[in-house]
Amino acid sequence: MRSPYNPARWAQLIPNIQNIIAQMELIPILSVGITPYTRIVPAFFLKNYSIYTVKRSSDVDAMEKVLKMYVLEDKFPDVAARVHGTGYLIGNHIFQAFVKSRKPAVKLLFYTMTEKIVGDLDRLGISWIGNHPSVFEEVMLKGSFRSLVKQLGLPSLPSVEYAREDFLTKPFEELSKTIGGSFVVQRADKEVGGNEGTFFIHNTSDFQRCIKILDSDTSFARVVVTRFIEGWSTSMLGCVMPEGVLSGPLQLQLIDVPQALHGVAPTGVFFGNDLGFRQWSDETEATAQTIVETIGEHLRAKGYKGIFGIDMLYDTKTGEIFPNECNPRFTGSLVLHSLMMLQQETPPLEFFHLMAHLGISSADLDFANINAALKTRTPCAHIAFSPRGITSMELPLPAGVYRYDATASEPLTYQGPGTSLADLKNENDFMLIDTVPSLGASIEQNVPRLFKFIFRRSIAKSSYEIDETAGYLVERFAQTLLEAAQNKNPKS
Repeated sequence: MRSPYNPARWAQLIPNIQNIIAQMELIPILSVGITPYTRIVPAFFLKNYSIYTVKRSSDVDAMEKVLKMYVLEDKFPDVAARVHGTGYLIGNHIFQAFVKSRKPAVKLLFYTMTEKIVGDLDRLGISWIGNHPSVFEEVMLKGSFRSLVKQLGLPSLPSVEYAREDFLTKPFEELSKTIGGSFVVQRADKEVGGNEGTFFIHNTSDFQRCIKILDSDTSFARVVVTRFIEGWSTSMLGCVMPEGVLSGPLQLQLIDVPQALHGVAPTGVFFGNDLGFRQWSDETEATAQTIVETIGEHLRAKGYKGIFGIDMLYDTKTGEIFPNECNPRFTGSLVLHSLMMLQQETPPLEFFHLMAHLGISSADLDFANINAALKTRTPCAHIAFSPRGITSMELPLPAGVYRYDATASEPLTYQGPGTSLADLKNENDFMLIDTVPSLGASIEQNVPRLFKFIFRRSIAKSSYEIDETAGYLVERFAQTLLEAAQNKNPKS
């Protein structure tokens, strides 16, 4: 059954909410992507919203109780096995035929757009919701974003940019002296994910590993070297509207958590967020909001609309906060914040994102009240773990709600399907969701995260450490799945 929004509560913030929802529902919206769960939120307030995904994971079964799902693998398993990205999916004639068959015609919703996807959709005459790459290319790359931060007069990380050839000849000692201690190395003009995009350099061994990887990659020309900050990784969501920029609360990011790394080297891997953790001042929170609003206004001038995120570094010694990266798209932190908003009966950022892209006026919105509501916290957290070594799913693991009570005769029990924070009844409950592989499914190794745990409580001690219970659960599930995969393939 579809989880309804509360129109009376939403109307306290947005008096004409029912009219806005009616405008949103004039044209069916089909969200397209490889990971379906992170696209679920609009289903909680729109009747004409559905999702097209590639593979039938365990959480698709749970999500079908909330909205209409279309799964390529159900009818075309051979085609689904070849799809590893949204761009490939859009170019496939089976998907194109499906979209053309929709009556009435649908609008496709994407997290982010590429030149290829835009070209394919425009050539096919398919309507889409998203930002053209030309309006956000300036903030995508590390080097140009750092330059923009300085240009806008925002707090700036101490950094130096080098030509690739010059950097590769620099000794560790010289770089450390120039930057003032430990440092972080990234390609300035190329986006690289996974475990080879960011290098934390504390000693010559770290530096030699970095040089070895960058020396073998000739596809970039610039390197940015930034001072290593002792502190926490944080982020804040923003949403560019025609009349202003909305923002969420400053969120703690969970980075390189040992139980989540599951044996992978700690190279700045993002695993989740904790919205209950807030060990910084109101002044820091206000500075972060100013950073997001300033960058959001710059993006608005370029033609950008809707959701984006700014990663920041919080220096625990000085209390300073620095913008580090811009993600002009739906981010990894969005779904947890939106679930928290729905639990509080507040419109989530996806609602405002759709307003902006569908041309629904926001002139009557009270931005101050909405921003205050979007920053209201209730304790919740999510964390994933690395799939390294778990090459196939050899245990039946239903997505949904689990309960862990160390004092019970059966400490860990499955409670049933679930997709929202409302399905977690107490702090002993947690949810397994976000592409939980079906039994027998192969698991990709070139991705940093497997499915996530969602808790209705805070679990973080810092960006790099979680509490004993959460750590035990992450480690137990990871190890159990690894052992099952190794038993299936004993030589692996």
